[in-house]
Amino acid sequence: MASSGRRDLRLNSFLPYVLSNLAERVSDGLSHIYADEYQLTIPEWRVIANLAEHDTLNARQIVEFTTMEKSKVSRAVTNLCARGLVSQQRARGDSRAKDLSLTGSGRALYRGIAPKVLAWERELLDELSPGEYRDLMYVLEKLGNRLKSMR
Repeated sequence: MASSGRRDLRLNSFLPYVLSNLAERVSDGLSHIYADEYQLTIPEWRVIANLAEHDTLNARQIVEFTTMEKSKVSRAVTNLCARGLVSQQRARGDSRAKDLSLTGSGRALYRGIAPKVLAWERELLDELSPGEYRDLMYVLEKLGNRLKSMR
């Protein structure tokens, strides 16, 4: 265990605080690409990105993948359907659920955004060596697995 053994809380070295602030800053920085150029909110972008990766999902699965609140996913899906970027059909085997997928317009929008967000990520990661990036991803995965076992 890598605990410092300290007894006082200092936010600038308290991992949950540091990670939350970093995640917020990264998300906000990245959002300028799809918000300014494509008028998408963060939840809408996350829905589009997950549908692009998984083809078809229902809202419950999107909630699980994104850890967003159900209401945010629902609002994002409603807006994306209204814009013609996402389609929904009744799920087979569950009349209450709807299968969601990107429309042709949604896929075209994603293809326009993906190279830009990847370039933004590359610029951010230029600060890290390949070894540091590998170590960072390893540590994040390890912490994620630990969180699963703590539930």
